[in-house]
Amino acid sequence: MLDYRIYRDCFSTAEMRSIWSEQATTSAWLKVEQVLARCQADLRLIPTSAADSIERIGITDLDLEALAAEMASVGRPIVGLVKQLRAIAGHHACHVHYKATTQDIMDTAMVTQMKCGLDEISTGADRLIELLDRHIRNHPSTLIMGRTNGQHAVPMLLSTKLNVWRSELYRRKEVISQAAKRGLNVQVGGPVGDLRGYENGSGEMVKSAVASKLGIDVVEPHWQNARDGISDIVGSLGAFCASLCKIAHNVNHLSGSDIAEVSETYVNGKGASSAMQNKRNQRASEFAEAVARLGRQRAEQIGELTLHEHERSGGAWIGEWVVVPEVFLLTSGALKWANTMFGNLVIHDDRMQSKCAEKSVPKTHSL
Repeated sequence: MLDYRIYRDCFSTAEMRSIWSEQATTSAWLKVEQVLARCQADLRLIPTSAADSIERIGITDLDLEALAAEMASVGRPIVGLVKQLRAIAGHHACHVHYKATTQDIMDTAMVTQMKCGLDEISTGADRLIELLDRHIRNHPSTLIMGRTNGQHAVPMLLSTKLNVWRSELYRRKEVISQAAKRGLNVQVGGPVGDLRGYENGSGEMVKSAVASKLGIDVVEPHWQNARDGISDIVGSLGAFCASLCKIAHNVNHLSGSDIAEVSETYVNGKGASSAMQNKRNQRASEFAEAVARLGRQRAEQIGELTLHEHERSGGAWIGEWVVVPEVFLLTSGALKWANTMFGNLVIHDDRMQSKCAEKSVPKTHSL
């Protein structure tokens, strides 16, 4: 569904799909192989000419159909990738994927994609906070009826309501940033993560060099079977989606006919009903709520995928290949709709004021 032409822009952004596309993912694997070779060459572990040869290989040099066929047979995509790279590299074949393992390449590539995805989410979150700031500035003294337990409470400042949402989103953004500092780490460890095969500390130097070139961090000794960093990042996105879902649900509720204190800027045909011509449905808030709900629910699955056995556990690891990208895609979609929601939000302060005035008028009761 996330790839359907008629649905995809409803559930994710084009930018996030580009980051997690099949070509981008394959390119990320290739990039890690090339960076690894260059760092090994810089440390004189392989010839410089070998790194040069590997770096000249482009994504268009690869046969993706053959890669898919190899994946179906082997169950890991890097085996087929390495086979093709070695065929292209010719007499430098033995220096391709030198002392590396499939998980080294895939984990490190995924982290580089996560880094790009988090940059997109940070930009979108900043934009959303700015939109809330604008509404807060434009309505410094507007009153809205406070509601508790589904009932009218007492009048309150609209700016207070918006400020609570703003501060919540800001905190969620900070948590994502903190999780990124813990989870965006290089994976260079070999078969069991202990840099087996490297001598005289050269493995640690290769790991640090690869991390530096890719702009990511290092954790010792390795995180091959310790997925807490990935879990922290995905979990923080799930929590962010939970906040977006709550806020969108409230805006949707305030947009309903019975309250009608806010609405979306109307454009002819927007939110139309196929059966009832009189309706102008609020679409941004409902999609923000729905997609954010999916993002939160998908993120909850990451806990299951931290349960690795011993030094590697394919049954848990494989699940990340689906869950991690989809959480990023759904978060981007929810955030896009939230930005549309507040970017097109019309605040009917006259309706808000009238409800507050009604509540303020003392009522008499006869026995």
